[in-house]
Amino acid sequence: MTTIIIIALFLLQIISFYFIALLNMKLSKYKDLEDRQEQTMKEIEESFSAYLADMKDENDRLLYELKENSFVPPLKEHASAQEEVSTTIKNDIDPSFVLSRPLVSKHKVANSYVQAASLPEIKQPVTMKEKVLYYSEEGKSPMEIAKLLQIGKTEVELFLKFK
Repeated sequence: MTTIIIIALFLLQIISFYFIALLNMKLSKYKDLEDRQEQTMKEIEESFSAYLADMKDENDRLLYELKENSFVPPLKEHASAQEEVSTTIKNDIDPSFVLSRPLVSKHKVANSYVQAASLPEIKQPVTMKEKVLYYSEEGKSPMEIAKLLQIGKTEVELFLKFK
């Protein structure tokens, strides 16, 4: 009787070692998958940071060049520009090189670039619900919104009620 119990315990121990080995293999597969995903995330993050650094360097270089080359030509009246064209034609210089309007200074261009970069991007409404809420924030009545969007007044009121 004791031999049967010992053999049963021995078999149960072998089966338990088999299940432990199976669980260990599954766990190692999940760890490998997790490591690969983490490596992919690091690569993506590094590529994004490199791209952003390149963009920042290009923007800084552009601003530097605009500040370095900020030449402001004197503003001329339209009549004086016509006189200049006539004198250049007399001097046999190609009239296509003469500007008929004043140049914008590079300093102004740089300032407008900096201002445009600092402005937040205005998000345009895409879905019907966003459009209804947008027009509602502008102060339009549900009837006006329904006419603008060509939908029913009840639908507009439902969008406004469940926003």
